[in-house]
Amino acid sequence: MFTRNTKVVVFSFLFVFVTSLYVFSSSGGFTGRTLKTSTSGCGGCHGSTSSSDVNVFIGGPDTITVGQTGAFSVTLTRAGSTGSGIDIAAKNGSLAAVSPFIHVSNGELTHNANIPLVLGNITFLFNYTAPPNAGTDTIFATGLATNSDGTTGGDFWNWAPNRVVTVINPIGLNNNSEPVEFRLEQNYPNPFNPATTISFSVPKTAEVTIKVYDIAGNEVADIFSGKVNSGTHEVKWTPQGVASGVYFYKLVSEDFSAVRKMMLVK
Repeated sequence: MFTRNTKVVVFSFLFVFVTSLYVFSSSGGFTGRTLKTSTSGCGGCHGSTSSSDVNVFIGGPDTITVGQTGAFSVTLTRAGSTGSGIDIAAKNGSLAAVSPFIHVSNGELTHNANIPLVLGNITFLFNYTAPPNAGTDTIFATGLATNSDGTTGGDFWNWAPNRVVTVINPIGLNNNSEPVEFRLEQNYPNPFNPATTISFSVPKTAEVTIKVYDIAGNEVADIFSGKVNSGTHEVKWTPQGVASGVYFYKLVSEDFSAVRKMMLVK
């Protein structure tokens, strides 16, 4: 039979145990924390307001064909934090986990447990499948940075800027094989580490160059130079000896050129 003091000890232990599970990036994760369904974020458990110290970015293609699956990422950074959690949601499309430490719950992606940060940084990889109808879709994310110490005092969270994805019908073709125009897609994942993929389309056989420049306009890498046939192509860039930061990649082909921005996070 428990004495009164024993009951107090047992109750105190259970309270601390349950609270510890709750105030970390909760084991099993939480959903319904993004701007898709809530304006409170992680408030109430990990601070009542969002913190600009937590940087959360959604990377991936800007345009996806109806029903197509694209590779996306969410990168979370906060200096000094050691743990993390995530909630990712899509307005219309469907999501699937790629990183082993996240899973689908209630149609959203969340963490399996408190996930360690490496030098205050982590990237969550996932796939997004576009809905069957053309239009626009939105991907939402809320990221949590913790001190992994069982208290809420060192926990901070923030929303990612919503990522709008244009969902299009299949591109019109000439002779059933050629895209109707030159096109340079957004790299994915973005931000990225250690590698990223760049997709581009050409309507006819053409000489193509793709080069990377830093923010000062200095050439950093020549990713591709050569002749390609009509159609859509992909090239992969794995930078070596390149510092974290913002870079620009430029495609030049005959009378067409296009530039897009990307971010390397180490």
